[in-house]
Amino acid sequence: MQYSLPRLVGLRASLGRQGGGSGLKNRGAGETKLELDRRRIEERITALQAELEKLVMTRQNQRKQRKKNEVPVVCLVGYTNTGKSSLMNALLETYDPDTTKQVFAKDMLFATLETSVRSIELPDNKSFLLTDTVGFVSQLPHHLIKAFRSTLEEVTEADLLVHVVDYAHEDYEQLVSVTNETLGELGADGITTVYAYNKCDLTDHPYPLKSGNSVYMSVKEGQGLAELIEVVRSHIFANYVKKDILIPFSQGRLVSYFNEHANVLSTTYEEEGTRMLVECTLADYERFKQDFVEAEAEG
Repeated sequence: MQYSLPRLVGLRASLGRQGGGSGLKNRGAGETKLELDRRRIEERITALQAELEKLVMTRQNQRKQRKKNEVPVVCLVGYTNTGKSSLMNALLETYDPDTTKQVFAKDMLFATLETSVRSIELPDNKSFLLTDTVGFVSQLPHHLIKAFRSTLEEVTEADLLVHVVDYAHEDYEQLVSVTNETLGELGADGITTVYAYNKCDLTDHPYPLKSGNSVYMSVKEGQGLAELIEVVRSHIFANYVKKDILIPFSQGRLVSYFNEHANVLSTTYEEEGTRMLVECTLADYERFKQDFVEAEAEG
């Protein structure tokens, strides 16, 4: 709409509203079709801006809830058409084969036009939220920034960024640079970033391969997903603690809670209660530590 407004041309001026005024002398020209079109577009822009404001409030409330639940948020960023949505779908299929929550993915520019958030449940009861975002593009017009605001806010609130790169692109370094510049403008350049070099099947580079915070992979062939998750784990689950605890029988609800929300490494039953070696979040440990007896962690 912003793009169309200044480009309207009055080819159909003759189809304007009938002229007004009393008598023949003071008869005006009335509203032309061009003026009508312009007014309709301006009204539409106003309505869309109001809708965007509502979306901003909704997303802010969603983020507050996530922080309250202390679920880590991982955000997929990168230039448009690098394979972010395909990567999200591949991870969903790997860790939840029965899922019906795949996002739209296609080999085209701007296949993704809104953010999508999905929960990734790992086998050891650890989970994180994965956000698929609209791809960046060089020289994005300033008036479009508002339309992308929901995506941009998701990026700045993330605990970890996964920068997906089209490694087969002849000028991939330039695309990486554009994305990094955009992240800097958003104030997200201080967030830890992992690089996922996708489409290695179209290059001579060996894959799957992990090198520091970089993973060379092929989403299309399902190669490199485990390596990427391993790198992501090392960053977002750093607040997990390993504890050897004895839970009295009177606090049996905690046994159920840890079995569901923590990684239970071993369970034994003693006279005083249930002894568990657990790997849990520091927040869960602090919340329940008055309800159990702590021993030294094994190993």
